[in-house]
Amino acid sequence: MNIRFIFTFVLLIYSDLNADISDHFKPCPNKSGDHQMKNIDFIYMINLDKRPEKFEDCSKRLNPYGIYPYRFSAVNGWELPVEVINDVGLKFEPWMKKGIMGTYYYLDDDNKIQHAHEVIHVEGRTYFGHCVARGPIAIVLSHLSVLQDALDSGYETIWVLEDDIEVIRDPNIIPELIDKLDALVGKDKWDILFTDRDIKKKNGEYNPCYWYANRPNFTPWNSGLFAQRKAVSSDFQKIGARWGSHSMIVRRSGMQKILDFIKVYRIFFPYDMDFIFPSGMYSDMEMFTVYDDVVSNQVDSISDNGGPSYLNPL
Repeated sequence: MNIRFIFTFVLLIYSDLNADISDHFKPCPNKSGDHQMKNIDFIYMINLDKRPEKFEDCSKRLNPYGIYPYRFSAVNGWELPVEVINDVGLKFEPWMKKGIMGTYYYLDDDNKIQHAHEVIHVEGRTYFGHCVARGPIAIVLSHLSVLQDALDSGYETIWVLEDDIEVIRDPNIIPELIDKLDALVGKDKWDILFTDRDIKKKNGEYNPCYWYANRPNFTPWNSGLFAQRKAVSSDFQKIGARWGSHSMIVRRSGMQKILDFIKVYRIFFPYDMDFIFPSGMYSDMEMFTVYDDVVSNQVDSISDNGGPSYLNPL
């Protein structure tokens, strides 16, 4: 049976069983302005309303190069109602894989959101990956909101940034890199181009990823895909997995694949652990990185992922 047909069939079934995750996407209002560059239809930067200083800092790094990202008001996981959290996550069903550790959210007697960890087993309970906090859940919703806006706007290529970037060299080289990748592999043969080789750890060293984590409701057809690291030229390597989503050039095909996957299989892991999964589903995720960093991550950036740090500024 055709894999694409099977995927479409599953999509229809899940659409009936689960609320539409897109009900919880945020809009992108007031998009007028100079938020594009050659070969890129629109440039988004995801930024919490509680962190205006982070957007200002990143803008100061980009503006001297004539690059002005659109500020997307990020979904704040620490303000999400528990009903929304449980609506977007993976609801466990009897046919799913058991024995995986997970985290779930609930209201205590004082009506405060709490979480607990257990081996995933309770039918009908919404789970996330083990220790996945509310911050990363919201980051996924923010990225999906941006991708949906880009699709609805008819964009072919977008640049999605998070507010913890470091500019390594002139980003105006990116359009040239896109032209090179198009010529090398084909304009319709890549989904994501990352603007750095890998995310950097606190000590500045690269932190490559070669694996995937188990989901209860999805098993890749070829787990070897995720360990892929293949040079395709002196400029680019093809990869199968990756940590970090701080600077991504995303083609329309990539937008569609990521949205299709998470709308069906729900949010379970942080974004950079889930956007790889369309590989082995109905069409491989064609991902590339540059070898010579252009825009990377700040190694000492303040994070609100594990908790609302903005409530206790230094």
